[in-house]
Amino acid sequence: MKTITLQYLRLPPIVRLIIIVFSVIFIFGMTIHFIEPTNFGSIFDGVYWAIVTAATVGYGDFVPKSGLGKLMAILLILIGTTFITYFFVQVAGYTIKRQSGLIKGDVAFEKSGQIVIIGWNERAKDLIEQIHNRNPEQKIVLIDRTLPQNPYQYGNIHFIHGKPFEDLTLQKANVQEAKTAILTANNQVSEEQSDMDAILTLLAVKGICPVTYTIVEILTPAQYENAKRAGADHIIHTSNIVSLAFFENLR
Repeated sequence: MKTITLQYLRLPPIVRLIIIVFSVIFIFGMTIHFIEPTNFGSIFDGVYWAIVTAATVGYGDFVPKSGLGKLMAILLILIGTTFITYFFVQVAGYTIKRQSGLIKGDVAFEKSGQIVIIGWNERAKDLIEQIHNRNPEQKIVLIDRTLPQNPYQYGNIHFIHGKPFEDLTLQKANVQEAKTAILTANNQVSEEQSDMDAILTLLAVKGICPVTYTIVEILTPAQYENAKRAGADHIIHTSNIVSLAFFENLR
């Protein structure tokens, strides 16, 4: 009994409330069946009556005849209406809170097979749009600590607000079940600082899940080897790419 109570208390509040509402409905439905077995031929009839009465619909196809049955109806209206009203208020509040949390990046991502993109910049923006255009069903998790809210409103792009090198943030992104983690450079700090942050984040990702495939953007040649030592599966050396682009376009 103690174990069942502990498991019940660990359930989310909305689930506990659902259990209470259905328990009250079932108890009243079963009780009215035993009080008036002729009028309520089965427990199902009693439960049906309890739901209709608690919801204050009152079809009138089942009506208690005895004084005790009518007293049960009064109690059910008083108790059931309170619980049902509270239930719908809680459901609405939970829905609003969750929606707000999704927009602000406070809700953990609970699915798997996602592509995790760390850092918000023009390259990350272009990458997300290209992935989405190629495969709209691909789940994407964007991690950033500078964005106040999710810049995308369509469903498969989940936003996590937080520091990407902290375990809690990465666990909220469910990086241990990600298909790929892409670490983009931070253009708001120096190149050296950006690379240091990228390597620190890479170490955090590999610490949580060593087998996660990682792609890291490095800005300075000096940190290329450090990124390899940290476990990067693929390194994009931005300065080399840009320099090559300039060279190829010389006249």
